Amino acid sequence: MMETRLIGEMREDTFNTYLAPALRARRKAWRDDENSILAEQLKTFDDAKRERPDILVNPPDFYPVVIEVEFGSPAIADARKRLGRQVSGTALPVRSAIAVGVPPEVKKWSTDKLTEELSQPHSLVLRFVVLSANVQGDESEVQLQEGDVDTWPAQGWVSGNIDDLATLCEYAAAPAELVSKKADGVAARIHSLADQLYHSIPPDTARSIALSLGQNQDLQGLRMACCIWLTSLRMHNLLATGSSALRQNGLRTVATLRENVGGVITLGSLRDEWDKILAVNYSSIFHTARTALHPDLPDGVGSQVVTELGRMAEEITALRLGNRVDFAGELFPKLLDDREETAAHYTLPETAELLSHLAVDQLSISDWSSSDQIRNLEVADMACGTGALLRATYRQIRRRHEAAGGDAVGFHRAMIGESITGLDINSLATHMTAAGLSTMEIETEYETSRIAAVAVAGGKTGSLELLNDQQITDVTGENVRTATTHSATPTIVPIPNDSYDIVIQNPPYLRARGDRKMFDVTGISESERKRSVNRLRSLRSKLKSEGNEIVDGQAGLGADFSALADMKLKRDGVFATVLPLTAAHAESWEGFRKSIEREYRDITAIAFAAHDNPMMSADTYIGEMLLLAKKGTSAEHTSILTINLSEPPTSLMEAFWFANLLEDIQKSSRTSDVIQESGKGIGNWTRVRSPRPGFPWFAVGMRNHHLAAVTASLMEGSLYDLEDRRSWNIALPFGTLDKLVEIGPTHHLIGHTRGAGEEIGAFTFDRITPDILATYPALWAANAKTQTRMLTGPTHSGEPSTGDDGNGREHLAQMLSWKSDLFISRTLRMTSQALAVVRTPEKVMGGRAWTALRVKEAPWDDSIAQTIAIWCNSTLGLLLRASYAQTTQAGRATMQIRALGGLPIPDFAARGEAGEHARATAQRHFPELSALNLEPIAYAFRDKYRQRIDEVALEMLGLGRNERVSSAIDTVRRHWCREPSVNGSNRAILCALERDALGVHSMWSSQGSLQD
Repeated sequence: MMETRLIGEMREDTFNTYLAPALRARRKAWRDDENSILAEQLKTFDDAKRERPDILVNPPDFYPVVIEVEFGSPAIADARKRLGRQVSGTALPVRSAIAVGVPPEVKKWSTDKLTEELSQPHSLVLRFVVLSANVQGDESEVQLQEGDVDTWPAQGWVSGNIDDLATLCEYAAAPAELVSKKADGVAARIHSLADQLYHSIPPDTARSIALSLGQNQDLQGLRMACCIWLTSLRMHNLLATGSSALRQNGLRTVATLRENVGGVITLGSLRDEWDKILAVNYSSIFHTARTALHPDLPDGVGSQVVTELGRMAEEITALRLGNRVDFAGELFPKLLDDREETAAHYTLPETAELLSHLAVDQLSISDWSSSDQIRNLEVADMACGTGALLRATYRQIRRRHEAAGGDAVGFHRAMIGESITGLDINSLATHMTAAGLSTMEIETEYETSRIAAVAVAGGKTGSLELLNDQQITDVTGENVRTATTHSATPTIVPIPNDSYDIVIQNPPYLRARGDRKMFDVTGISESERKRSVNRLRSLRSKLKSEGNEIVDGQAGLGADFSALADMKLKRDGVFATVLPLTAAHAESWEGFRKSIEREYRDITAIAFAAHDNPMMSADTYIGEMLLLAKKGTSAEHTSILTINLSEPPTSLMEAFWFANLLEDIQKSSRTSDVIQESGKGIGNWTRVRSPRPGFPWFAVGMRNHHLAAVTASLMEGSLYDLEDRRSWNIALPFGTLDKLVEIGPTHHLIGHTRGAGEEIGAFTFDRITPDILATYPALWAANAKTQTRMLTGPTHSGEPSTGDDGNGREHLAQMLSWKSDLFISRTLRMTSQALAVVRTPEKVMGGRAWTALRVKEAPWDDSIAQTIAIWCNSTLGLLLRASYAQTTQAGRATMQIRALGGLPIPDFAARGEAGEHARATAQRHFPELSALNLEPIAYAFRDKYRQRIDEVALEMLGLGRNERVSSAIDTVRRHWCREPSVNGSNRAILCALERDALGVHSMWSSQGSLQD
């Protein structure tokens, strides 16, 4: 067949006429509607100008998006002109436009080659810039002012393929600013409507409605009822136009229900219509809403409220959000007053997009166009909340299937009824989950679902019952209501072990601590709560007896849900989860890390390096990370791919793009690199192998990936030079702190300060003053102002507080026997404290801030104590301390008491020449070093006394008097102090770092001038 050629170079309008059908082929709904994407159409806009956009993307469920194409750089100026223009035949302005840049060489292609390249989505690389208009007021009267247009990316462009362009169109059609503003407005109106109900209906009715929704506060219960009615009215409208079965049943639209005297929706008529829907099914959505329409709800105020909610539902539908945005999920958290108390932390939409994209990418699917392969997928979230992760995952699966030419309509019923499992203890949340999943394809009815509310009442543990079972009770019975039965008989949902392809979750992180109680859930009594706690302890004990290392009471529910995911995943299944950052670092999560390293492959941990950035979940106020791993071990030793982003994605579109970048990193054969997009650094990544099973994943959260290489090299026995990329072997082998010392008791056993509340331990302590000569001295408290030297005195004096009986005297004697002259700080604040380890002139007890250490090698105890103090206060020792400890609190390096023994440290008790040299060096220099007044640790980059300690520490390691080594340590110091985990983003420290950087730059410049 002869190839079709062009006369001269290809014109842009020719390219557009080929791009439009190729883009239309990427989605089933677009393929079915030939007018959904049009190229080079005149009279596109409602004005006299004879302008035509290059391509208009305008399916029925879309806000219109214009694509402007140019050979070379993206057509930003052309795209900007289209914003605000009203699309002909609609009242809709163009809110978003995508500027596309096409490689100039395409102009030389034949049309046959162009067709072929466009049919292969990964062949043609395009450049994209997305412009979105932040418009106010009436949809049809848009007047753009300066500053009304957002550009993404802010600088440059992103590069991608035609599949990426299709996805960008979907997200551009629902600008985040539009959705957020609408959600804020709707939330305010719901607050007002709930107040109206609260003051107009009998208190008993309000209480009954609230209790039916699992709420113990009447006003908040009414807000939840309004939210559910709104969600259901929106779904009602979609079903009335999209469901053939319900159209045949005569389901009337919400607008039609208002066509009566007074123009309001009567409660009776709404109940009748919702009964029609329940007769087909959708019970997981409409049964809750129908129940909330309490029979004693007064018709007058009730009709006014649902009528107003009906109008709001129509407004939301008019936004043309389609299935891209879970509006209910956006709205729901805005209506809760007690989110912190109830730990109702919802997955941010951007987090859901990023995590689900990466999870689905790891699925073992050989042919994404095959409905059979996709229909058999099993996806679960056993703490699903409002369904953000399940919905995002389902959207990712559909997107890949349709982009490959598949027809997602064919498997929607199977996915909802058989493939997707969502469990939560909140029936309100499962209502939201079911509604969100249903809107993915409104035309297809389904009879059953596996979205279920599970019990905590009665001594149950919610989804965690599945740690012992392979099925669970849906306490609402809603998933099997059919046309023939609306009974609320509890039903069984099968959740077999080793069966799921993806378990994706953002589990509760709660652990019993202080005032926080496990299973403190609305509607259960204190006795029931305690039964649930005891039940969980029993489940944990059983698992531990069977060899499960993941569960740990100190780690909390996050570890329990991780054990549950591990149990339910099949081989090659994908584990995708949001976890507290402590999972990467804390000792209580060591068993979890061991299990992941031993049983999984392709392990990726994603965190944000800056501590002051937004969270991955709403209102957690703790550091979090994403973890992805594939079940089944690999032949080689497992490494952890650590990706540290400078900042979180700020929109669904950016999250999608981050996921594309991270997918490429996961497939890279390199070991580390920076991450850049559009000329902007957005993070770094590195692959690191743990020095021993379960060791903290120290690279998670590091801003500078080169420091991870230094840390790993150090624990392997060598010092790595970042600048010259060479290493020096360390004379001493590395071990752990517990090989050198015994670790003393915590303050819980030692005692308490006077007036501190709970009276625990053997002694009552008072702060030492000049007029007190302590009989029972203790180094109890940290004092950043006075504790600046490695040799420091006690802070408190104790008085025995135990009884005179045998047990009391024995306890006192035991604590006194643990007096020491070597102490380690467990809660090190690097922004203010100067010392990680100190010595005291005489032996004293430890306390809350300082834990006693007792050297095991009696003949060398003093010299070994000196080596430990010098090393632990050196830059290298502090680097390992911060890498091993929890740095989830900005500027702190905290270690649990059980973790102290595992701290990596050179074996200063080693026999032979190297050990003797280290001890002799410490003994010779300690008197000098112990008298130095040190600055806080985060100022190590400028502290000349810290640098002197570093010189001695290097000499102890056999690396002294080497200018290159000294220069390498100086580089490490300067990089390390710039880590947010070290400087805590403290303004004074950051200013000092900036001055230091300017000084170094000036030094380089002057050296360059001299050389010139």
